[in-house]
Amino acid sequence: MIVSQLSLLLAADDTVRLLDVRTPGEFENAHIAGAYNVPLDQLHEHAGELRRARGPVVLICQSGRRAEQAEQLLRRSGMANMH
Repeated sequence: MIVSQLSLLLAADDTVRLLDVRTPGEFENAHIAGAYNVPLDQLHEHAGELRRARGPVVLICQSGRRAEQAEQLLRRSGMANMH
């Protein structure tokens, strides 16, 4: 998802959750306002909570690689509405 698509999604749907899967240090350095930080290595601990999210979840990392890994993990746990 590119920035313009994310902007449109955020404007159209107030249930969107931004989930930043980078390390706490990376998140502290810079992050999108309103994003939650759940590092990739701790994602399994939050999978149940994330499955209960009402709207879409947008996975964020620096290069996209960790976000892809997070998507695979969450899809295996039954979550489908991710970007």
